Amino acid sequence: MPRAMSHLAIIEPPHATGALAEVYARMAQRKVPPIYQPSHGGLPGILRAHSLDAALIPHVFGFSSAVNQTGPLTWSQRELVAALTSRLNQCFY
Repeated sequence: MPRAMSHLAIIEPPHATGALAEVYARMAQRKVPPIYQPSHGGLPGILRAHSLDAALIPHVFGFSSAVNQTGPLTWSQRELVAALTSRLNQCFY
């Protein structure tokens, strides 16, 4: 039997207010590798997927930025680990 995929509610930047609008503005100013820059020019979907918890966003992306700056793995190897982890956690964003 096919499993239905759930949909995550997302607050898009034009509709963000308060703390979320502030976090979105700060995150929009961050330098990111070209591979992470969406073709639409807006914020990446992974960032918007965290929109229901504005306080968590700086922690999640601060941690991932720190982890991805150093270590023995290449960028593509880290991406592969992240993709596999998402797949194992049944996260299909």
